[in-house]
Amino acid sequence: MIIVQVQNAVKEYNGVPLFSPVSFEINEKERIALIGPNGTGKSTIIKMITGELETDSGKVVIGKGFTIGYLSQSVISDLGNTLYEEASSVFADLEKMGKDLQAMCHRLETEYDNQELLETYSKLETKFSELGGYDYHYKIDMMLGKFGFDKKDFDRPISTFSGGERMKMAFAKILLMKPDLLLLDEPTNHLDIDTIEWLESYLKTYPGSVFFVSHDRYFINALANKIIELDQHKIETYIGDYEKYAVLKKERYEQQLKAYKHQQAEMKKLEWFITYYMPKPRFVSRAHDREKKLARLKQNAIEAPKETKNKISMNITGEIRKGKKLISIENMTVGYDEPLVSNINLLIEGGDKLAILGPNGSGKTTFIKTIKGELRPLSGECEFLTDLNIGYLRQDGINLRSPQTIFEYFRDMYPEMSNQEIYNHLGRYAFSYDEVNEKVIDNLSGGERMRVVIAEMVLRHYDVLILDEPTNHLDMMTKEELIEALNDYKGTLLVVSHDRYFVDKVTNKLIFFHNHKTLYYASGTYSEFKVDVLDPLVNKENEEISNQKALEEQLEREKYKAQVKTEKKKINKPRPKLAKNKIEEKLARLERDLSVKHSYLDLPEYYQNSQKMNELSQEISSLEKEYESLIDELSLYDED
Repeated sequence: MIIVQVQNAVKEYNGVPLFSPVSFEINEKERIALIGPNGTGKSTIIKMITGELETDSGKVVIGKGFTIGYLSQSVISDLGNTLYEEASSVFADLEKMGKDLQAMCHRLETEYDNQELLETYSKLETKFSELGGYDYHYKIDMMLGKFGFDKKDFDRPISTFSGGERMKMAFAKILLMKPDLLLLDEPTNHLDIDTIEWLESYLKTYPGSVFFVSHDRYFINALANKIIELDQHKIETYIGDYEKYAVLKKERYEQQLKAYKHQQAEMKKLEWFITYYMPKPRFVSRAHDREKKLARLKQNAIEAPKETKNKISMNITGEIRKGKKLISIENMTVGYDEPLVSNINLLIEGGDKLAILGPNGSGKTTFIKTIKGELRPLSGECEFLTDLNIGYLRQDGINLRSPQTIFEYFRDMYPEMSNQEIYNHLGRYAFSYDEVNEKVIDNLSGGERMRVVIAEMVLRHYDVLILDEPTNHLDMMTKEELIEALNDYKGTLLVVSHDRYFVDKVTNKLIFFHNHKTLYYASGTYSEFKVDVLDPLVNKENEEISNQKALEEQLEREKYKAQVKTEKKKINKPRPKLAKNKIEEKLARLERDLSVKHSYLDLPEYYQNSQKMNELSQEISSLEKEYESLIDELSLYDED
């Protein structure tokens, strides 16, 4: 079934359409990647689907009864909530149902003969179980854990978390909500490689549909079964993953180009025939036929296909120190009050392209700050063996702030450059003359800010570059240009990145931080390291953790089941028909009656009269049965 149908939708800014009318569908179980250069309107399309933006023409139709979840910080309902309270709010209905069941249990302890209440409880308990009422707490723990939250974080107010942590909280919450359609805009930003790879696996089996914007090539390739490309103000749809898209796109372009060239050649032939033969009376009718054919061709002319080419041209230069020893690290421990990573031993040489990898919070940025001298090592040594001109692209470099225009900013930063040199340099980073003079740094998009940061960085001619998450906010073409520039860079490179494609293309060595230890491999890509070392290591640890966790969860489940069984037993067990004091009064009266009846057995009028003796025996037997029944009923109070 169709979940969303976009019908000739257009969004205008200042009266200018951002893109031509776009139409597409999102069906159940689909995994669709929306790709294209920055600034083409991908996020706008997502916001039109959510209703955050209205279309200026066309419409977006949402299928009746379908739920849509959009990843943004607005998913968080209350910053005053603790992390666990916010996650639990997804299951508010189940929590209320659980409380209602408990209340019914308490009522049934006294209203044991209320059949209507017992039937209501039974139906509600069945529904509670079917909806996951007995295991949603485990789902919350698992999801928060996968996004890097420790149980010690569960009681912290959300207001105390950083923006990146809040976005991960929102991500965990929206996955717990399980909407029919997940809308994700750059979902891998701020996630480490471990979490990204887990997310890929999770979303592959997600019961709903996923529509996402991403520039992470590996993520798209792993998840998407349809690609929608927004480029040159229009969309093209491709069935398959990213690799299939790349092949089909090239084939489609070549076919369009071939058809265009064929039609142009045909039109030239017709034009020549008309020009040459029209003046000749014998061929006028034929020339007129050619005119009609030419007119039809022009009316249905094939548009010349256009290839979107990168407008960015980077050239990163630095001193060549190939093979020279630059930085020696011996038995170094880094951290703040407590060690994050211990016993690091590493020699960085000129020309090294080193990836620094590991989960968020494992110490990657702390390690970089220690190398740069911003932090002192807790122990060990980090020694510079020569003078180094080090450039550092911070992870928060995207937070560049200035009220100046791009041109004013560069003119103040580089007064030795002429105005034309500034324009030429910024032009290589896809900034037009008007943009350079009109766009203010504070108002730039994330991708534009990153281009400004890189444009500034390359002017410094660093011989060592440290890049902390450099591909965040870069589209694929800009990323490819950065990859090419870094591959041509002759200096030394240290890269922290969660972008596996980028790391594989740029680096040839890596250091991996894992469980407060380091695993250093002198050469190879991340993909090779993952297959040869990391996967076996993580699988072994996960198996141990899973076994332990499974045992703990099984014990918890058994404990809970036992509690439920006890509650059910209490509800279903026989209940006394009389109040305890009434039973005791009746027992006392029966004891007196039985004592009197037994005394009659010794009277001649009974033992000499068989009929009266039989009647007396029956009376005694009846009283004794009633007495035993009351004793059984009294024992029910003792069980409580």
